[in-house]
Amino acid sequence: MTTSKYEESIKELASQDDAKRLKALRFIKNSVIGNKTKKELYIKLGVVQRLVEYLSLPDDSSSYNLKTQAATILGSIAYGKDENVSAVVASGAVIPLLDTLELPDNKPILEAIQERRKLIEAATRALKAIFASSRTVKYDTFTDKHIHDLVTLLDTTSSFLTSEPQGNVSSEGLSYAMIAEFTAAIIAKCCDTPLQQLQLETAGAIQPLVNLLHSGCIKAQEASLDAIATLCRENKVLGEYIIKSKTLNSNQLTTNTILDFVRDKNPNMRLIAATCLTNLYRTGVFKEPFSEITLVVLPALVKLLQDTTDDVQERAPLVLADLIKDSEEMQKAAFDADAISRLAELLASVSSKDADEDETAQLGVPGMGSVAKRKEKIKENSLIAIAAATLLKEECRTQAIEAKVLPHVISGLTSKQQHVRLAACQAAKSLSRSVSHLRTSLVDAGVALPLIKLLYDESLVVQAAACGALCNLVLEFSPMKKSVIEAGAIARFVEYSRSSDSTLQLNGVWALNNLLFRADLQAKKSVMDVLTYNALIELLHDSSLAIQEQALEIVRNLVFGKQEDTDWVIQGIGKDDLLDVLESKLQVTSNMGVSDEEETTASTLVPALYIVVNMSSNAEGPKMALVSRPNIVNSVIHHLGHEDPLVRVAAAWCMINWTWANSEENSEDLVKRCQRLKELGIEEKLKTMENDTSRDVRDRANSALEQLREVLADASA
Repeated sequence: MTTSKYEESIKELASQDDAKRLKALRFIKNSVIGNKTKKELYIKLGVVQRLVEYLSLPDDSSSYNLKTQAATILGSIAYGKDENVSAVVASGAVIPLLDTLELPDNKPILEAIQERRKLIEAATRALKAIFASSRTVKYDTFTDKHIHDLVTLLDTTSSFLTSEPQGNVSSEGLSYAMIAEFTAAIIAKCCDTPLQQLQLETAGAIQPLVNLLHSGCIKAQEASLDAIATLCRENKVLGEYIIKSKTLNSNQLTTNTILDFVRDKNPNMRLIAATCLTNLYRTGVFKEPFSEITLVVLPALVKLLQDTTDDVQERAPLVLADLIKDSEEMQKAAFDADAISRLAELLASVSSKDADEDETAQLGVPGMGSVAKRKEKIKENSLIAIAAATLLKEECRTQAIEAKVLPHVISGLTSKQQHVRLAACQAAKSLSRSVSHLRTSLVDAGVALPLIKLLYDESLVVQAAACGALCNLVLEFSPMKKSVIEAGAIARFVEYSRSSDSTLQLNGVWALNNLLFRADLQAKKSVMDVLTYNALIELLHDSSLAIQEQALEIVRNLVFGKQEDTDWVIQGIGKDDLLDVLESKLQVTSNMGVSDEEETTASTLVPALYIVVNMSSNAEGPKMALVSRPNIVNSVIHHLGHEDPLVRVAAAWCMINWTWANSEENSEDLVKRCQRLKELGIEEKLKTMENDTSRDVRDRANSALEQLREVLADASA
């Protein structure tokens, strides 16, 4: 049987002759660099494990070249495809590669690096490729020693580069620049958690990264900015530390330093700098409104949406989404910058039919996948940005509708790519928050049907997102409510309410709650026939406060309306059981008062109080039943002083209904109730609330006080 030259090179790796082994390694290196087919072939031939064994050779002059070639080949194999990275990681290559970065302590650090420069460069390049993959598990990889070795390399090379005259292009300088770049890139990919961020900060990683910004080496500066951005992501402490860091000239690192990079000619540099400032902005480290974000960073991101350099167009929408999410001010700034229209144009540019391609194609590292896969990624990220941009402001939703994003949202809901479907659900949810467009544009676009189909998607995450979007489509004023119900959504929502997946369960209960909003008694019965009261009671006592809140909202909606609605619910749950639930949800414990505990229960207090309000809106029977429970009465009175105005308003509404005479038939019960409330100090409490900081609270308290005094005055006349 004929042996191929590739198989022969593998056999030569087992030779005892260093010259033959080195020749084989060079042949393998030249074969795999830039050749996907040869990489896969050599992986099948078992080369990766052999290379890892080479990395573990004892340190001496004969093994240095062998190790360098082995590290170079591993880096080439790991570059460009996740499956290749998985093979390299599975072979145990990461630790040996990290171990090659250890420097002897018997000589100056710079001299030690110079002696091992090519090996260190090859090893850091390989590690950068490995850690660029999302499949690489990083948590157990780094020991304190490895972190120390990385920071030492970064510190030494950054100091060398910043001390050299600008424009130095010696081979040594270029090698140090690459080592610094690769090391910073490794750090950027290995500080995802607060613990990892703290480990790197404690080891002294931040100052060398700041120094590297002044090196004049573009790729090293990009990697440094990326690492700084990741280190401060969702970490205010490190964000403040970074802002206070000193440059080599002992000048404080101001935001202007990073803003200069936002204005750079290099699109990738502009994007990374914008990401860095976005992450810093979101930590809240800026003491005053940071106008440069809206004046410089946001417009830069909008412009980058049209830049086709590398993977900039792919990444820019996500940074934009991160910057503007959860902020009305930022979403208004995005509106003014015409960001939504630019996103719509970007969506249109990647939505052509030629985007369809073999589903088995892999994206690989960012920007390195097939054209079709990159288009799908741009589509996904653009939809995420549209969801963020239209979350809070009606004018932004109108701009999106007018920019014709709906056809792209509908197309995304039917995409073959799971992540695109998910992003489209998020966009549909944000757009459906508009009452006016819910009744017009969204109906015309036919958004309901694809969302209903996604309730049966293969991905639970997509199912949950589709359910979340449908929550807005089943509200009382939505013309799509009927079609959603007729499609069998009630049974599906009930099924979700029993799911072990927390997001799916929450969205299912939320959808049921919205279905019941201002529903008539027949519709309420249709829902409860499927859900059942026993299941509702279980949800009321769920371990999740969010589930409890939505379950309480369900009860609130069930008892809203006519007296027959309330009577039906009391009969279904049982009067004592319903009062027990309310008593437990409203209960005031001895250590409450203005505390964290009270803050965390505000979300359940509001719907629980409105259940009391709705039960007390008609006949005297339910009112007297509620007032017969001292714990309920005392709790409602206590919550009149809650720090959350929404809770105070709800408690004041309870007082309004308890002091309101809805008929002449049971005036005796009304008088008894008001006299008891007066004995409990309600008159003084309500009088104090007339000076509340919330106008709504003041108005409600005033109404309750007037009614109370009128009833008591009539009774004494």
